[in-house]
Amino acid sequence: MTATQRVVKEVKAYHWFIKFMIFLVALGAAAAVTRFIFGLGATTNLDDTYPWGLWVSFDVVTAVPLAAGAFTLGAITHCFHIKKLEPLVRPAIVTGFLGYSLVCVGLLLDLGQPHKGWHVLRYWNLHSPMFEVSMCVMAYTTVLFLEFLSPVAEKFGWNIPLRILRWLEMPLVILAASISTLHQSSLGTFFLIAVDKLHNLWYNPLLPLLFYVSAICTGMCIIIVEATATHKWMGQPNEGPLLRTLAKILPWTLSLYIGLRIYSLVVLSERPLFDNGILTILFYTEFILGFVLPCCMFMFKDVRNSDTLRVTAALLVVCGLILNRFNVSMFGMMDASHVYYPSLIESLVTIGIITAHILFFVLIAKYFPIFEHHPETVDYSIPDSFGKINPDKPKGASQSEAVTSIS
Repeated sequence: MTATQRVVKEVKAYHWFIKFMIFLVALGAAAAVTRFIFGLGATTNLDDTYPWGLWVSFDVVTAVPLAAGAFTLGAITHCFHIKKLEPLVRPAIVTGFLGYSLVCVGLLLDLGQPHKGWHVLRYWNLHSPMFEVSMCVMAYTTVLFLEFLSPVAEKFGWNIPLRILRWLEMPLVILAASISTLHQSSLGTFFLIAVDKLHNLWYNPLLPLLFYVSAICTGMCIIIVEATATHKWMGQPNEGPLLRTLAKILPWTLSLYIGLRIYSLVVLSERPLFDNGILTILFYTEFILGFVLPCCMFMFKDVRNSDTLRVTAALLVVCGLILNRFNVSMFGMMDASHVYYPSLIESLVTIGIITAHILFFVLIAKYFPIFEHHPETVDYSIPDSFGKINPDKPKGASQSEAVTSIS
């Protein structure tokens, strides 16, 4: 049987929902090709008034904080030594790596001349937050790729690369947290220039800090949603005890965000706040339902201990952040006389990117050991000769038992 025949046979055995996701990704890819053939003007509803549309609002400004679980959990586990959360790290890294990789795809689609995208590496504009974000996104995607290589090395039994990657684990975690601090906040810096355009419900000097703190909150909530979904639909173990630990942290981070948000509205705002009915409704929906309500929910032990209530509160935070990012990057700057609507091509590309994230996560989880916890007591020394991970290890044995000893 040829390799192509094996692939076709494997795909035919997939669940119908996975096949449907493959179709949506193919549809999004076709829409992306159409964008490159005919250009932005013919395929999108972007113009000089709205040069940033759906692709920036969701694929960049929203997708980046939704992928923040990797650096957040890495810092909690390794920097704050909460080692029991280690089983959640690898799935979070895969989610982060896929998220940032697809952010790069969205950025390339949104560039007027994507063939000149490499110019950011050659012509540095040190005064531009866009330059800082582009450099940090590239650097952080590289770090996530290196972290993602550990389960790949385990899958194929590459012992020396695996030892090297484990030896680099802590430097990579520190680097990831540092880089993420920069670009997560700089996404808010983008909008500080929109003094007279962004509505005062969202415009304030604390936007960079608010973006960073909300990304941390959402990163932990994405992990809760992800772990709950993989348990329900992929047959993975119930990580309820670990998720309860994250749920105990969330009231503190959410309270910090809520406090900063109220301070920015009461003290730092200078223009009228509630002068637009639609924007007022959007603000209350985002703030009350997306942050205040789940913060109160996470304060109760019964909510933290319940899989259903815990994931409901986490989903509220995720939805609140998505609405917040759209309020800042789109709705809060909308001109009533000239309203922007995404075109069909823009919508198909965004649907394709979202679906690709879910699809690739499912396929990676299917073929690579991302749910296996590698122990902390591993031999980090680099051996003199190649070793292999023992393929005949008993089911349920730890990774340390699976690595052959090197004399």
